[in-house]
Amino acid sequence: MGSCCAYTQKTRPQRRIHGLELPLNFQQVIGWFVFIATALVNSIILIEIQFKELKVISIITFAILYLCHVASHLTAALTDPSERELRKLKVNNVPEFDRSVHAHVIENGRCHLCNIYTSSRSTKHCSLCNKCIDHFDHHCKWLNNCVGQRNYASFITCVTTALLISLFTSSLCVTDIVLFLSYPQKLSAPAQNFINCSLYSDTSYNFKYCKNSILFFTFLIIFCVCALAIACALLHLCCFHVYISLLGVSTYEYIVKNSSSSKSTPKCNCQCCSRKLYVIHKSKEKNNSYQSDNVKGDLRECKVNKSKVNVEENGEFHANGDQNNLSDSKVSHMISVLVANELSKAKKVFNDKNKIHPQHDTDIS
Repeated sequence: MGSCCAYTQKTRPQRRIHGLELPLNFQQVIGWFVFIATALVNSIILIEIQFKELKVISIITFAILYLCHVASHLTAALTDPSERELRKLKVNNVPEFDRSVHAHVIENGRCHLCNIYTSSRSTKHCSLCNKCIDHFDHHCKWLNNCVGQRNYASFITCVTTALLISLFTSSLCVTDIVLFLSYPQKLSAPAQNFINCSLYSDTSYNFKYCKNSILFFTFLIIFCVCALAIACALLHLCCFHVYISLLGVSTYEYIVKNSSSSKSTPKCNCQCCSRKLYVIHKSKEKNNSYQSDNVKGDLRECKVNKSKVNVEENGEFHANGDQNNLSDSKVSHMISVLVANELSKAKKVFNDKNKIHPQHDTDIS
């Protein structure tokens, strides 16, 4: 099982041609299982519950959606999105990347692993598929393949059809729940026989809440919730791709930009903050004690106006408002100097970690 499927994938010695090559990804296998299970439930149970007209509509709608989904899914998984020059080469062992020789996998438009010149700046080298992807968007674990320019349209079609299947399934479940509670005689004959619903008499509906009817109602609720959960996840994915298409960036570029912006804000850990606060506190105490000693010395030499310095009964002196303002200004100046030093250090570390090659490209190694 380990050679067939894998939770996490490592760099391959050879480049991956399509998404059905071993080892498969576990998310890919789970996706197939959910698809087959929901398709069987829809065709065997859910369609048979509907009344005659809705049953015909359900069969036609599911047939079209499932056919489009399977076709788009296979197209996205089996299409090789790599560079055209790379597809002309034979599949062979790719040499290890030497960081001591090259700082990046792709430099000056040439990939040192695939040994080709890339066609655009949007080409990235995927470490999981071990190949350069033309207009790289992301590596999809559900397809076990990269999504690039050649299979991006089929990927979007696959996600959209899966979303429509989930929404149509949940709408049928809601319709059946309403019919079960209000108009059970509208359900199909097999469904009425299973739930033991009695026909209405006079103006009231009377149907028996037996074991079968409770199981039927529970099945509709659970299946509807599962379909809605899948639909929400797929809707979020569709909205995200619409959003980045309006921005004119790929998934990879969007993630890189967000990670760069988050790293640009310097963060101070607890130990660092506590250490700085301790230094500031000690400096403030030192300044206050120093000013207090100066005030005492001045009072011994000459008499000071009582409006400026107040003498308490225990013999301690408190500096006036001018002295406090002077101390606060010194402390504020010290804090600003410390903050400026920390910001300069953080900016220097961030710039060192984000150096790029002369073409200002960011590559995947």
